[in-house]
Amino acid sequence: MDPTTKRLVLGAVACFGTFALAILGYWLAGWSFIDSVYMVIITIYGVGYGEVKPVDTPGLRLYTIVVIVVGTGAILYFIGGFVQMVMEGQINQALGARKKTKGIESLKDHAI
Repeated sequence: MDPTTKRLVLGAVACFGTFALAILGYWLAGWSFIDSVYMVIITIYGVGYGEVKPVDTPGLRLYTIVVIVVGTGAILYFIGGFVQMVMEGQINQALGARKKTKGIESLKDHAI
């Protein structure tokens, strides 16, 4: 796997992992699953809506700060990998190589 694709995959895994751990953290704090998901989404994406439940303990506030920083970092890393891939033309290159491979595999009894 080339470094750009590896960065994109790592960014996607980081985003998914951050979301999953953040949801788990709020759920362990006693929030319902849907409230936890909602809180993570509005927190990481900076939507600006108010919290579903009050974030009134120092531990929960610190946890929310960590979710903001790590979640934003993971999303920016993923976006950076995607932009790098597009700028280097690797998406077209990858799709072209895939078509070429499928075309070669479809040939039977072909000799040059």
